[in-house]
Amino acid sequence: MRSVVHWDGDRFFASIEQASDQRLRHRPVAVGAERRGIVVSASSEARRFGIHPGLPIRRAKRMCPTLTVVPGHFDLYEQFFRQIISLCEQTTPLVEPLTIGAAYLDLTGTRALHKQGAVPTMTQLRDTIQSWLHVSISTGIAANKTVARIASRLRKPNGSVIVAPGNEAAFLAPLPVHWLDGIASTTRDTLELAGVRTLGALARAPVDALELALGRHALQYQRRAQGIDETPVRPRDASQPQWRESFESPEEVWEEPLILRSIRLLLERILARVRLQQVEARRLTLLLRYTDREESSASLSLPHPSDLDEDFLPLLPSLLQSAWRRRVRLRALTLSVGLIYQPSAQLSLFAEPKRESGALRRLATTIDTLRRRYGEGVIHRGGRSDKL
Repeated sequence: MRSVVHWDGDRFFASIEQASDQRLRHRPVAVGAERRGIVVSASSEARRFGIHPGLPIRRAKRMCPTLTVVPGHFDLYEQFFRQIISLCEQTTPLVEPLTIGAAYLDLTGTRALHKQGAVPTMTQLRDTIQSWLHVSISTGIAANKTVARIASRLRKPNGSVIVAPGNEAAFLAPLPVHWLDGIASTTRDTLELAGVRTLGALARAPVDALELALGRHALQYQRRAQGIDETPVRPRDASQPQWRESFESPEEVWEEPLILRSIRLLLERILARVRLQQVEARRLTLLLRYTDREESSASLSLPHPSDLDEDFLPLLPSLLQSAWRRRVRLRALTLSVGLIYQPSAQLSLFAEPKRESGALRRLATTIDTLRRRYGEGVIHRGGRSDKL
């Protein structure tokens, strides 16, 4: 029987700010997204005043006059995350970073599991992370990734939930459908209208009926709702991209405008997948393959995570210039996004109160829906991005 662990950081960004600056410890702290005017992360001390992610910063300051608001230092969060991953890899080589602040571990067959069991092993790891880095994590332990991930979020902060083998379906049954990752909010609304409000109801519903809302992935979602998930834990570098799209031309390509248009198309495809998963990314990586089969690559990062095309599009000309080191014709392009960030299960970490950004997100979501339903060519972006 497998023993899979999912850990999820508690108040991750705010706790890292407190860990790196002793003056902030034991004080109400909020990490603020300056360009959005919202709270991105709030310390335990701030949450006692009712401050939570997604709250406008001005309102948070009224609720807690002593609140310290600091800007997001995403390079710092990624550095702490890599250190935590390194500690995890000392426990098992099977560590799969999921997003910045969360990862899977597979303890099956490890010496630590045989010696002391999964619970003591993870208790020791959590204590080490707390004492060395002053950051707390919550953990879920189960026989598969789906159940472990949900379990890790039930008793935050600093909680640990163990689901015994054979109890997966019973554990999931009373939980609302939104606990199952990957189902878009509009699809959840459709399911609720059909009376499918819990994972137990999703597990029992006729697959034919579910296909009307979930499409060809209906059986996959139902099996996960039943507590069945055979997906392995796949080790990878915490900094590696998680989504990629490629384009290979039947002819040699030299014209820069044509190359940029191809890269923009790849970007649109990737960000549609990112939005569907309700996450955001911070890094773009472009890999070029020349006609002589040699390759070169380059990466650029945004100051803040995003899922909007408009934030990434200005990076494309510089990214191409940095990656195209040899003035040789191209045969293939691969664009990747990495440094993935995900909001908590309870609150939208990247809530967007500003009118312009909110409108851009609604537009992007509408375009994504039309393309999934009617094909990629049903609609094309215009306006400022046409110059690319």
